[in-house]
Amino acid sequence: MESYSDQQLWRLLKSGDKQAFEIVYRRYVRSLYREISKRIDSPDIAEDLTQDIFLTLWEKRESYQPKGEIFPYLYGMTMNRVLNHYRKNKIQPKFVEIWENLSDEMSDASELSAAFRQTQSEEMETLVVNTISSLPARMLEVYQLRYEKELSIIEIAKTLSTSPNTVHNQLKTIRKRVSEALKNTSYILYLSFLILY
Repeated sequence: MESYSDQQLWRLLKSGDKQAFEIVYRRYVRSLYREISKRIDSPDIAEDLTQDIFLTLWEKRESYQPKGEIFPYLYGMTMNRVLNHYRKNKIQPKFVEIWENLSDEMSDASELSAAFRQTQSEEMETLVVNTISSLPARMLEVYQLRYEKELSIIEIAKTLSTSPNTVHNQLKTIRKRVSEALKNTSYILYLSFLILY
């Protein structure tokens, strides 16, 4: 199995084959750790982020869809972890430098972009869910009626026995809260990447 191609290993990994996972781990763990270490000065943090990448790979193996080699996918996940670390620790990332110095092992930038997009999508989804679930009860009810049951503002006002203007203001507040939460994610950095790349 050690000589299997990435595609062969990926098929086995998706079906839950732990030996295939171990081979992927051994094949790429040093490269990913090295890439993180170039950008984060703490060996402990680099090690934690590297392990987190492989844990996520195993837990979400069924949802990932790499079309070619696995490394570009893992590399995309790696850069996402690095950018998130910068964000959480309020470190100004050298964004262009990160992307201009892609690993020589990167063979397919489209795979990297797909991986980055998928991990960003998951991050945003979690952030939106957390933001919505923390809304006050009445505002959460407005959100559910508007975005889950797809009622109009007038219908929501009638359902809740309130004015359409109140519903409108609550929806505006909800959008503002979600927008503020998203501003703190590395997704904004991803948009910068699309502009700069």
